[in-house]
Amino acid sequence: MWHVSADNDLASNRAVCRQAAVDYLRREIPFTQAVGGSYLLVVPGAVGRPKAYDDVEMERSAETLAMCGDWFLEHGIKAAIEPIRAAETSLVHTVADAKRYIEEVHHPGIAHINGDIYHMQSGESHIGEAVLDAGDKLVNLHFADSNRCALGEGSIDVCTIIRALYLIGHNQPGRFVTFEPLGPGGDPYPAMYGKPDKAKLDSLVFTSIQYFRECEELVLSE
Repeated sequence: MWHVSADNDLASNRAVCRQAAVDYLRREIPFTQAVGGSYLLVVPGAVGRPKAYDDVEMERSAETLAMCGDWFLEHGIKAAIEPIRAAETSLVHTVADAKRYIEEVHHPGIAHINGDIYHMQSGESHIGEAVLDAGDKLVNLHFADSNRCALGEGSIDVCTIIRALYLIGHNQPGRFVTFEPLGPGGDPYPAMYGKPDKAKLDSLVFTSIQYFRECEELVLSE
């Protein structure tokens, strides 16, 4: 996923910004293939812009992304739409929203979803049910706890989410769970321009993996 700003926003009401998003994907899709990737996260609207431009953002974003659909097919890369919480972006906040967006794009190259537990706790009434609703469309699930710290340091029911992942057959090649504990705070994006604390981030990820495995063992022993 690229850092989608107002300057390269698929939903922008400025053609030059939508073109910047298209140009980025034109470069990023073959790059993803070249480095051995299988999917690319796509956010339908700028992150950090929770206020909508107008009431036709969905249609405008979908039309712009559809222009890139053939490139995804050509390079064998899955376009994974990521719902983001309403405090950070203006459209596509839930799995149901992502499925509607995919229908709006209406292109065979745009057919998958990337979930994010941190965002799902804000938008979904039940995270486990949302995972079930995503089903085969779910290609990856980001894990961080309720406070955006390592798993086990917040209130997320990880065992229930793991059960849901097993029910949809997520434990197979081509499907992933990835750990994204960025640390506490409502808006992590300004930190992208600062100096990261590598040791702290590594520790958060290691703790998350360890906790996930412990929960998975509990689920499998039931």
